[in-house]
Amino acid sequence: MRMKHTTLSPLSRHSQKVLALLAKSDKPMSAYDLLDRLRRFGVKAPPTVYRALETLMERGLVHRIESLGAFVACHNCEEDHAAAAQFAVCRSCGTAVEILDRRLTALIRDIGKTMKFHIEREMLEVLGVCARCDRKTRPAGA
Repeated sequence: MRMKHTTLSPLSRHSQKVLALLAKSDKPMSAYDLLDRLRRFGVKAPPTVYRALETLMERGLVHRIESLGAFVACHNCEEDHAAAAQFAVCRSCGTAVEILDRRLTALIRDIGKTMKFHIEREMLEVLGVCARCDRKTRPAGA
Protein backbone atom coordinates (compact mmCIF):
# COMPACT_ATOMS: atom_id res chain seq x y z
CA MET A 1 0.00 0.00 0.00
CA ARG A 2 3.01 2.28 -0.32
CA MET A 3 2.41 5.41 -2.34
CA LYS A 4 4.32 5.71 -5.57
CA HIS A 5 5.37 9.35 -5.08
CA THR A 6 9.11 9.84 -5.22
CA THR A 7 9.08 13.33 -3.70
CA LEU A 8 7.60 12.51 -0.31
CA SER A 9 9.04 14.41 2.60
CA PRO A 10 10.75 12.35 5.30
CA LEU A 11 8.56 11.02 8.07
CA SER A 12 8.41 13.08 11.25
CA ARG A 13 10.07 11.73 14.37
CA HIS A 14 6.64 10.89 15.81
CA SER A 15 5.53 9.08 12.65
CA GLN A 16 8.75 7.07 12.67
CA LYS A 17 8.18 6.04 16.29
CA VAL A 18 4.53 5.10 15.65
CA LEU A 19 5.55 3.02 12.65
CA ALA A 20 8.31 1.30 14.63
CA LEU A 21 5.90 0.43 17.46
CA LEU A 22 3.33 -0.99 15.06
CA ALA A 23 5.97 -2.95 13.15
CA LYS A 24 7.18 -4.58 16.39
CA SER A 25 3.71 -5.36 17.71
CA ASP A 26 2.18 -8.78 17.15
CA LYS A 27 -1.33 -7.34 17.57
CA PRO A 28 -3.15 -4.25 16.32
CA MET A 29 -2.74 -1.21 18.55
CA SER A 30 -5.22 1.56 19.29
CA ALA A 31 -4.16 5.19 19.19
CA TYR A 32 -4.29 5.22 22.99
CA ASP A 33 -2.09 2.10 23.21
CA LEU A 34 0.40 3.94 21.04
CA LEU A 35 0.10 7.10 23.13
CA ASP A 36 0.88 5.14 26.31
CA ARG A 37 4.06 3.80 24.74
CA LEU A 38 5.05 7.17 23.27
CA ARG A 39 4.77 9.12 26.52
CA ARG A 40 8.40 8.32 27.36
CA PHE A 41 9.36 10.16 24.16
CA GLY A 42 7.46 13.27 25.22
CA VAL A 43 4.24 12.65 23.32
CA LYS A 44 1.41 13.78 25.58
CA ALA A 45 -1.65 14.35 23.40
CA PRO A 46 -3.80 12.06 21.23
CA PRO A 47 -3.79 14.49 18.24
CA THR A 48 -0.05 13.91 17.84
CA VAL A 49 -0.64 10.17 17.49
CA TYR A 50 -3.63 10.62 15.18
CA ARG A 51 -1.64 12.96 12.89
CA ALA A 52 1.17 10.42 12.69
CA LEU A 53 -1.31 7.61 11.94
CA GLU A 54 -3.01 9.70 9.25
CA THR A 55 0.34 10.38 7.56
CA LEU A 56 1.31 6.72 7.73
CA MET A 57 -2.05 5.59 6.32
CA GLU A 58 -1.82 8.14 3.49
CA ARG A 59 1.59 6.72 2.59
CA GLY A 60 0.30 3.18 2.73
CA LEU A 61 2.52 2.16 5.61
CA VAL A 62 -0.27 1.50 8.12
CA HIS A 63 -3.77 0.01 7.94
CA ARG A 64 -6.71 0.64 10.24
CA ILE A 65 -8.56 -2.45 11.42
CA GLU A 66 -12.06 -0.97 11.47
CA SER A 67 -13.66 -3.68 13.61
CA LEU A 68 -11.04 -3.24 16.34
CA GLY A 69 -10.53 0.52 16.10
CA ALA A 70 -6.82 -0.27 15.93
CA PHE A 71 -3.87 -0.04 13.56
CA VAL A 72 -1.24 -2.36 12.11
CA ALA A 73 1.90 -1.79 10.09
CA CYS A 74 1.56 -2.85 6.47
CA HIS A 75 3.56 -6.01 5.89
CA ASN A 76 3.02 -5.99 2.14
CA CYS A 77 4.39 -2.52 1.43
CA GLU A 78 6.31 -3.75 -1.59
CA GLU A 79 2.97 -4.53 -3.20
CA ASP A 80 0.78 -1.82 -4.67
CA HIS A 81 -2.54 -2.19 -2.86
CA ALA A 82 -3.26 1.40 -1.91
CA ALA A 83 -7.05 1.08 -2.03
CA ALA A 84 -7.37 -2.51 -0.85
CA ALA A 85 -6.81 -4.02 2.58
CA GLN A 86 -7.89 -7.48 3.65
CA PHE A 87 -7.47 -9.02 7.10
CA ALA A 88 -8.22 -12.17 9.03
CA VAL A 89 -8.99 -11.05 12.60
CA CYS A 90 -9.01 -13.51 15.49
CA ARG A 91 -11.92 -12.79 17.82
CA SER A 92 -10.16 -14.65 20.62
CA CYS A 93 -6.66 -13.16 20.79
CA GLY A 94 -7.13 -10.07 18.63
CA THR A 95 -4.39 -10.76 16.10
CA ALA A 96 -4.95 -9.47 12.59
CA VAL A 97 -3.18 -11.06 9.64
CA GLU A 98 -2.98 -9.09 6.42
CA ILE A 99 -4.14 -10.94 3.33
CA LEU A 100 -3.04 -9.86 -0.09
CA ASP A 101 -5.17 -11.79 -2.55
CA ARG A 102 -5.64 -10.16 -5.91
CA ARG A 103 -8.57 -12.52 -6.61
CA LEU A 104 -10.57 -10.97 -3.76
CA THR A 105 -9.69 -7.48 -4.93
CA ALA A 106 -10.72 -8.32 -8.51
CA LEU A 107 -13.98 -9.91 -7.33
CA ILE A 108 -14.88 -6.86 -5.26
CA ARG A 109 -14.07 -4.55 -8.18
CA ASP A 110 -16.25 -6.69 -10.48
CA ILE A 111 -19.12 -6.53 -8.01
CA GLY A 112 -18.73 -2.75 -7.90
CA LYS A 113 -18.87 -2.54 -11.69
CA THR A 114 -21.95 -4.76 -11.80
CA MET A 115 -23.65 -2.55 -9.23
CA LYS A 116 -22.43 0.60 -11.05
CA PHE A 117 -20.77 1.56 -7.77
CA HIS A 118 -17.43 3.35 -7.73
CA ILE A 119 -15.32 1.75 -5.00
CA GLU A 120 -12.89 4.25 -3.52
CA ARG A 121 -11.42 2.06 -0.81
CA GLU A 122 -11.72 -1.60 0.03
CA MET A 123 -11.60 -2.87 3.60
CA LEU A 124 -12.38 -6.54 4.09
CA GLU A 125 -12.17 -8.08 7.53
CA VAL A 126 -12.85 -11.74 8.12
CA LEU A 127 -13.59 -12.54 11.76
CA GLY A 128 -12.85 -15.97 13.18
CA VAL A 129 -10.45 -17.91 15.37
CA CYS A 130 -6.78 -18.33 14.51
CA ALA A 131 -5.15 -21.77 14.53
CA ARG A 132 -3.33 -21.13 17.82
CA CYS A 133 -6.53 -20.14 19.66
CA ASP A 134 -8.48 -22.93 17.98
CA ARG A 135 -5.98 -25.52 19.31
CA LYS A 136 -6.37 -24.09 22.82
CA THR A 137 -10.16 -24.40 22.83
CA ARG A 138 -10.62 -27.76 21.11
CA PRO A 139 -10.55 -30.94 23.18
CA ALA A 140 -7.60 -33.23 22.48
CA GLY A 141 -8.27 -35.52 19.53
CA ALA A 142 -11.19 -33.46 18.22
